[in-house]
Amino acid sequence: MDCASEDQVSSGVTINKTTVQGNRNIVATGGSGSIVNITTCPQGLQEEDNFTATPNSNSKESTQSLQRISGETINITTVRGDGSVVVSTGSGSTVTITTCPKHVLEEDHSIEQSPPEEGRRAFLPVVLKPVSKHQRLNTKTLVTCRKYIDNLAKLSSEGKIAKCSIIIAKLMKTKTDPDSQVALRQAASFNAIYMGDVKKANRLLLEIGTILPDTIHETEHRLWWSRLKSFAKRMEGNSEVGLILAREALTLLDTVAPGCMTAWLLIDYAWSITNIAGGQDHEDDRRFLMTKAENEYPQAIEHAENEDPKQMMHLLSRVPWFAKIGLALLYLGCREMVKSSRLGVPDMHISREDIRKAQNLLHSLEKETVVSASGQFYLMVVRTCLCYRQGEYEQAYYLAREARMFAIEHSFRGLVRFADSIIDYLQRYEVSGD
Repeated sequence: MDCASEDQVSSGVTINKTTVQGNRNIVATGGSGSIVNITTCPQGLQEEDNFTATPNSNSKESTQSLQRISGETINITTVRGDGSVVVSTGSGSTVTITTCPKHVLEEDHSIEQSPPEEGRRAFLPVVLKPVSKHQRLNTKTLVTCRKYIDNLAKLSSEGKIAKCSIIIAKLMKTKTDPDSQVALRQAASFNAIYMGDVKKANRLLLEIGTILPDTIHETEHRLWWSRLKSFAKRMEGNSEVGLILAREALTLLDTVAPGCMTAWLLIDYAWSITNIAGGQDHEDDRRFLMTKAENEYPQAIEHAENEDPKQMMHLLSRVPWFAKIGLALLYLGCREMVKSSRLGVPDMHISREDIRKAQNLLHSLEKETVVSASGQFYLMVVRTCLCYRQGEYEQAYYLAREARMFAIEHSFRGLVRFADSIIDYLQRYEVSGD
């Protein structure tokens, strides 16, 4: 179906009729003297168009004539230096131009891009899709909720589980509005996951689902809620369901401004793929999943770079770190939750190039400031997996035990189980001689 609108632009210029067709082309029919300003882009990007009609502006212009369309004449078509097209039509004239928004044109990756910056994206494959350009909402309520989530997540990831629980309990008694109640329950579920109590986390997440319709900022809350549901399933060892939950939530990326919350959804999506890839027996299947995950990790960093630097500073600092950790595990063919029969894919599927990429990521991480205690734990896991893939089984066993002690010291009971599963496997592996 076509939709038509009467569009009035500033300076008294009128576009008499604008029709957006089902094929996402735009037909503008103007009376004498009407002006249409449409930004164009390559055909391959036309699916992402939004239409904006604006008045002509003064700038240096180059003029060319266009062909006749359906026997009607376009008098003047001006292609300006910024890539836009200005069409001045005679009475009854019609022009059809495929369009897309300016930001898509700027991010047309058929055009050679400059190399990625060092540091955050070092050693990360760069296959970036355009991110949403929604304007960030910074209402007092949202800013407060983000502070709750970020500050409490920092306590959880530093192993200050009990302190975090006490603070949340106090705040929930005084901050009774629906938005605050949702944000505090989200923080409590995150804390429960690190505490190793996934049942409590799931109960809290169910409660959030009943409160969400009453919140002012439901969309942003729903996105973070979806991310936590995926994270909880992943930590249960159910990456398949975690993947489905994350993938369903990806539709929300086009409804909110990019930032930490959208970045962490992409991180969880990629980690679920990484875990599933680490359980594949067939190399073709693993390589297919690897390609999917490789594309998502740098995309997560791209989203995080759009975060307000004054907000969610803790979660912002963790995104590049955990993207590299996830990629290293992906290349090593290892999983977040280990089955007793195997640590990951068979050794024969891990190439020297995979090992080299994982080593580069590990060396990059070791030069950076550790972002949190949980980040340090996962760094220890990557070292363990690398030693295992290099045939240094005794050293891998030693490092796994170190990781377990570290998790115990920081009250990460959920991560203690992860370390235990690695230790159990390595013990079995040494005894069986596999």
